[in-house]
Amino acid sequence: MKTPRSIIVLLILSLLAYNSYAQQINVHAEAEPLGELLTSFHQNYNIQISFNAQLLNECLITANQHFESPYEAFDYLAEVCGCNYKMLDGVFIVTKPRPRKSVYHKGETYIYQGKIVDKMNQEKLPYATILIDKTSITTDADGNFTYQSDKRKANLLASHVGYFVLDTLINADRGLWIELSPSITELQEITVLSTKKINLLNPEQKSGLSKLNNRQTPFLPGSNNNSLFSFLRLQPGVMASGEQNNGYILWGGQKGETHIIFDGMTIFNTSNYNDRIGAINPLMIKDIEVLKGGYNVDIGDRLGGVVNITSKSGNTDTSTVEIMGTPTSFNGYLNLNVAPKSSVQVGIRFVGPDAIASLTQFPTAMFIDATTKYTHRFDDGASFAFTTLANVDISRRPRNIPSTTSIKTESRISELLAGSFSYIKPWKKLGRSNLRVAYSNFATDFSIFSVQNNGNAPSIHLQRIYEQRFYNNVREVSIKGDHSFPALQYHQLSLGVNLTHNSSKINHGIIERFADIEQYSNRFGFYLKDELSLFKGLLIRLGIRADLPLQNKTQLYIQPRIEAIFSPSNAWKINLAHGVYNQFITETTLVDFYRNYTYHWSLTNGQYHTVPQATHTVLGLSGRYQYWNCRVEGYYKRIKNTLQYWSNSNNKIIETSFGKTYNYGLDVKLGAHYKNQQIWLAYTLSKSEVQFDKNKPITRAPQDQRHEFKVAGMFNWKQFFLSANYVYGSGFPNIHNLTSNKNIRPYSRLDVGGLYRFKVKELSIDFGCSVLNVLNTYNIQYNNLANFPKEGEQYIQAMPINFTIFVHFKF
Repeated sequence: MKTPRSIIVLLILSLLAYNSYAQQINVHAEAEPLGELLTSFHQNYNIQISFNAQLLNECLITANQHFESPYEAFDYLAEVCGCNYKMLDGVFIVTKPRPRKSVYHKGETYIYQGKIVDKMNQEKLPYATILIDKTSITTDADGNFTYQSDKRKANLLASHVGYFVLDTLINADRGLWIELSPSITELQEITVLSTKKINLLNPEQKSGLSKLNNRQTPFLPGSNNNSLFSFLRLQPGVMASGEQNNGYILWGGQKGETHIIFDGMTIFNTSNYNDRIGAINPLMIKDIEVLKGGYNVDIGDRLGGVVNITSKSGNTDTSTVEIMGTPTSFNGYLNLNVAPKSSVQVGIRFVGPDAIASLTQFPTAMFIDATTKYTHRFDDGASFAFTTLANVDISRRPRNIPSTTSIKTESRISELLAGSFSYIKPWKKLGRSNLRVAYSNFATDFSIFSVQNNGNAPSIHLQRIYEQRFYNNVREVSIKGDHSFPALQYHQLSLGVNLTHNSSKINHGIIERFADIEQYSNRFGFYLKDELSLFKGLLIRLGIRADLPLQNKTQLYIQPRIEAIFSPSNAWKINLAHGVYNQFITETTLVDFYRNYTYHWSLTNGQYHTVPQATHTVLGLSGRYQYWNCRVEGYYKRIKNTLQYWSNSNNKIIETSFGKTYNYGLDVKLGAHYKNQQIWLAYTLSKSEVQFDKNKPITRAPQDQRHEFKVAGMFNWKQFFLSANYVYGSGFPNIHNLTSNKNIRPYSRLDVGGLYRFKVKELSIDFGCSVLNVLNTYNIQYNNLANFPKEGEQYIQAMPINFTIFVHFKF
């Protein structure tokens, strides 16, 4: 029996249809009209489609997804754009209801909830700036945002430093995933086709703000183990002269007035290994916010600025290994996707003595640290993370005692142990909540002892081993909770509460006043902040913060703050900020007979010392046009109840002073960024003054410096990267005569570095070298800013010429 020809034709057509509509579909679109996207389906996959292009092009698609069949793709696009489709005679017919004048019910609201992420590695982008329907929003530390509107669609402008601005149309959804393309790409085969959108939005939405990220630091000269300070020192208002990288001096503030935070943990000391290794592993860092002053109530716990460091969120889709090393150091990083939506990150560093030091009787230094982070994400958008940080730093500086066989050694052992747990919960219509528990413990033990060589068996003399000992231990435990309500068209309300425990142990050894002192305090605090968008181009942040030390004699410390940002156009912004700030734990100053400055952490909760208070006033102007950007900011800080101790040659406390400090100045930054090339100029004009006796004249502060100029550039040509920077500072005053306008000597340093990057299959390799202080200029590092004593010494040489080579593997 012969098969009818019609049946054979029908089987062939069915087979062709099956092969056509079982094929895989890839959607790669950025703000692409739906009609144009469907046309590409027909051209690339030979899919038959019928639609009204004029009507469908009103919907813009931003997606990077893979679908197993055209049906899955059409299901996704229909849901996003509110379309309908059906199959008729092998043709997809796509229709969309025309909008009616009254399509929404009265009182109906829509929630826009999602994350801002890096398009290359899906890393969350903290504190990104979003503009939704003319309402400004800042994402949280995990890139989350929530917005509530009576419209189903909204225009979105998203920006983050180091990334191209995204301008797109989004539909209301609780699972929005907004991807930004980096302006500095890690791999050469990735090409950014257009840079014209970079001038659409100025991302600096806060006063006194400098934003940095981990895409920029690898190209700077210097050891990558201290890339945090290498990049911060090149920003205006962050002091580079004197190379005091263990506390950061922002806008002329004193030591201990800058709050340094890493994933919610307070970092009491940021430098180790003779001040050349940063306390935070650079391979773990994702984002850095530097707030030099005028910041609002939701961050910071100091009189001065804030350095807020956020770690990587971890990749749950793949595993990554990075290895970086120099002749004396090793740095390893591992990202492991241990389970669906879970990742573990581990960073380990070891730095040993150099070749010359290993030939001496004692190693000069050794540094070991480990950082871990576990992250898990839930299906509803919630997540929790657990971060730990531990490091040990040992340094010894032996010296021969003239005319003897003895060696005098200064020894320091520092330990840092910290951890934090955070839980972020987005609610359907109530915004998002964040709970964080953090612990931080830092201890430093400094001592001086002598060793006499008796043949091959040295013996330790004990006559001064303890009388020169200095020990300080500081600890903080905090529980913080905050909640941000969905941003509305005109305002966004947020609030938070915290409970903080601090303790400090001090043993100065030779100062009886500071022998075996222990201090403890508990403090409750809360804040309320509202961001008001009164009309187009004007954003006002109103905040109030209150702190209540829990002790016998309690006093409520109220700290109101206000910030206004006016945008006369998309390219220009004017910012103004004013606020009151209190500090309840600080580095107290002790000035010895040689006028060396020693610091120890102590409590200032009103029970042990008077609580210091500061007022900040900031006025600035910033602009961005195509590839250029500029920012000018003037600041004035006034601080009262600054504590200082003075001792005489017999190491007795002879005076306790409560004084006032005044810091004021001007920051200027001009930069250009085109593709992978960028250069910037920074200049700071400043003045810092102190007055510890109202009957005496105001004098210069030890950290006072009038002028500091910086120029830096990072350039890329194919697989080669070159960077160079130069810093000039007019110098600090002579601490023996703070009333003089003459400085000890100016500071200047030129650094250069180069890097060659290539790939072998999945392995990315960097070879690089850098030269610090190329001209070998003799600069002074000021011991009056050190955190441990040096008898009879006021100044030591800063970084001499230093050549470093390194290799970095990533796979």
